[in-house]
Amino acid sequence: MTVGVVPGDAVATDLLVEAIEAAGESARVGAPGTLQDAKPSTYVTVGEEALLALADERPTAPILPIGVGPGIESPNGSDAAAAVSSALDGAGVERPHPHLTVVLDGEPVDTALMDVMLVTTEPARISEYAIERDAERLSSVRADGVVVATAVGSHGYVAAADGPALVVGTDAVCVVPIAPFHTSVPSWVLEPDDVALSVLRDEGDVSLLVDGHDRGTVGRDARLELRTDGSIRLLCVPEGRPAYP
Repeated sequence: MTVGVVPGDAVATDLLVEAIEAAGESARVGAPGTLQDAKPSTYVTVGEEALLALADERPTAPILPIGVGPGIESPNGSDAAAAVSSALDGAGVERPHPHLTVVLDGEPVDTALMDVMLVTTEPARISEYAIERDAERLSSVRADGVVVATAVGSHGYVAAADGPALVVGTDAVCVVPIAPFHTSVPSWVLEPDDVALSVLRDEGDVSLLVDGHDRGTVGRDARLELRTDGSIRLLCVPEGRPAYP
């Protein structure tokens, strides 16, 4: 069987290849798009960007992530070889994580594994956002922005905004206003397909960020919907550190 490796800076690729070959498997190293042709039985990714890039390819085989920050049970780079050995020896546990399609004004524009955010671009400018659940408005809030995060993304912007940390494998998202004008504004935990955000009033440009990447500005009355688009399977091995501190 073949193991696909998406390399990164944190771990020497030759160490991963040696661990794979020592387990009796063959290694294929490359970019996510080129690895699909080899039909790997398992993938190994190094770093967050490698994981996100592979997730966009919708792989059907499980992924062992290495060197990813909080939110995902992943080994440190120093434990990479041992983690690969454990995964290939059958010691890994698969955890599914939802993959989301980001729909802007009815058109799919991107996909997300961790989080999606609308945020006023210019500092010290507050806009007004609506949060909807199943086409019914839950609330409107004046804030710097609003972030929607999956379980693997709830350690990032959501944590910085004092939002909840979702347990790894939870099929839900949390919706949290960022620096709201009123401090009593709540946050929500919802099913992914139920969530929509819209810009009711903008006092400056509003940017769309998907998994930390700037996807440009959106206008007033723009409507952002999230739709579940399958899932990826992540391998958790004994060498992995806890998802949350």
